Amino acid sequence: MPTREGTLTDSDKRNMRVVMDRMIPPVDNLPGAGSMGLFDEIERMSVEHARYYRSIVRFLDALTLDMSVEAEGGFLALDGERQDEAIKEIENSITGDFANVLEVVYLAYYSQPQVHERIGWRSGPLQPLGFTLPPWDESILETVRKREPFWRQAPD
Repeated sequence: MPTREGTLTDSDKRNMRVVMDRMIPPVDNLPGAGSMGLFDEIERMSVEHARYYRSIVRFLDALTLDMSVEAEGGFLALDGERQDEAIKEIENSITGDFANVLEVVYLAYYSQPQVHERIGWRSGPLQPLGFTLPPWDESILETVRKREPFWRQAPD
């Protein structure tokens, strides 16, 4: 995922993983979004969808600018409460970009089978194990069968 210099730095990636854990923290034996190893999926989606890419870059820029003044060691050096405050400040200052970052994190997180299991969603395709379909009713076609053809026959 290219950024201002071409790729995200290792620091950007570490910050984003911690942010992801703050957005969706661990629950019981289910790790938080950052600890789940979802960054590659977020990176893939951001390459495919420019709005996610732009928003992640703006979010990380805001985080880096804010934290370079606040603390030696930046965002990672803050305790959890101060990290949450920093994220909240960014949410309030770049609302649209924050919404995109949160959306891509949610998309990656809620696509995971272990999350589906935790919240009681059945993973996999909806059919053939999904919704029960009513049997086909041939009478639906009666009106159509009575019409004159409005097409011409293709030559053999």
